[in-house]
Amino acid sequence: MKNINTRRLASVGAAFALCAALVAAGSSLASAGATKTPGLTSKQITIGATVPLTGIASSGYNEVAKAANAVFNYVNKKGGINGRKIKYILKDDCYGTPGFGCTGTPSTVTQTHALLSVPVFATVGSLGTPTQDSVRSLLKQNGVPQLFVNSGSRDWNNPTTYPGLYGWQTSYNEEGKIFAKYINATYSGANVCFLGQGDDFGTDGLAGLVGGGLTPLDTQLYSVGALVVSQGASLAPYVARFQSEKCTVVVLDTIPGATDAALGAALKLGYTPHWVISSVGSDPSTVYAPFASLGFDPEVGAVSFSFLPVPGSTSPWIPWMRKVLTADKAQFPTFTSATTLDGNMEYGIGWGVAFVEALKAAGKTFTRASFLKTLDSTTFSQTPSLTPLRYTTQDHQGLNGGFLTSVTSATAVAPITGKIYTTDSTPSGPVVSAKKTSSGIPSWLK
Repeated sequence: MKNINTRRLASVGAAFALCAALVAAGSSLASAGATKTPGLTSKQITIGATVPLTGIASSGYNEVAKAANAVFNYVNKKGGINGRKIKYILKDDCYGTPGFGCTGTPSTVTQTHALLSVPVFATVGSLGTPTQDSVRSLLKQNGVPQLFVNSGSRDWNNPTTYPGLYGWQTSYNEEGKIFAKYINATYSGANVCFLGQGDDFGTDGLAGLVGGGLTPLDTQLYSVGALVVSQGASLAPYVARFQSEKCTVVVLDTIPGATDAALGAALKLGYTPHWVISSVGSDPSTVYAPFASLGFDPEVGAVSFSFLPVPGSTSPWIPWMRKVLTADKAQFPTFTSATTLDGNMEYGIGWGVAFVEALKAAGKTFTRASFLKTLDSTTFSQTPSLTPLRYTTQDHQGLNGGFLTSVTSATAVAPITGKIYTTDSTPSGPVVSAKKTSSGIPSWLK
């Protein structure tokens, strides 16, 4: 996702006909005769998400929503939030891609209709840019908030057209600007090449590099379809090209499978540039898997980015995360104190806590409309993220910063300096050091 995550692996199918009926927003639950808010009772809030539990995008990413659900189960055992428990329904959309072991329904539109029929109060933590773009209008027409989309696309920051749509993680553009600041300071004058995914992931990341004052010598965008069909071989010519151009720094805005393909191609060529890899495609445990038989991890030493504290740090959130996952034997039956806490697990816990804090701030009585007003007017500072989560009526992007990390082993990363940077998603917004990080764990959540 994190180091997560945000993933788009194939085009989704054509959208089905939209539901005709609009869902009433409802007024106070305490008001006599008031229209009830779908998915909300005095004792329970029902939310849902479409995620790739199986299929081509499931490796690693199938942990994200489950980790968030572990948070919800944890607070439910403590009595819920304001006396209301959370029911989280996951629908497997296989990232809209049939085959590759998919046992769900490879259509985000179909699975979103299934959630609407439950009904759910909101979708929370659904994954992917093309999949979630395909249901924005459907959810809007039914009055259902689309919260904390798992993707760093700028598509989620459009409150005028989609007032109920909210991102969560630091955007690809913002991450790119922070990378540019680091590269310019550390590798001044170096030949820099860029390889990115041929969609908003790659183009937004590249725009961030350029907006941050770095113009790569060569930029290449790969086709996801070709990547899948060739089993990664389609990236080898790009890597060979970068080697011939003597690029000593290579920036990758790649999903884990593409990161593996690029690192593997470079390994065969004896090419050893300084790698700078997006948080989306750098999770050590995921990237190392194809190289495990070699006993060598070519990602070690690579620079990446995190908007969450890293395992092994002194953050109080790390032992709390471990406690939550260890307690959820239904979803993480083998998780113990010795299990690697990976980026996908952290990512899910991160926005799971953010939703719980928003629910706490909304109070006992609220509607969909008033819940969105709470999001737009509250600074959510007591979450695992390194920077406070701030939304306004004009900005629904989500987090806006984090720190640079270095891959230190096949399972671990470490902050390079520990300095936290923030920026925004405008083309040339400055990158500045953050004065304050998020606060600790609230007493009611311990």
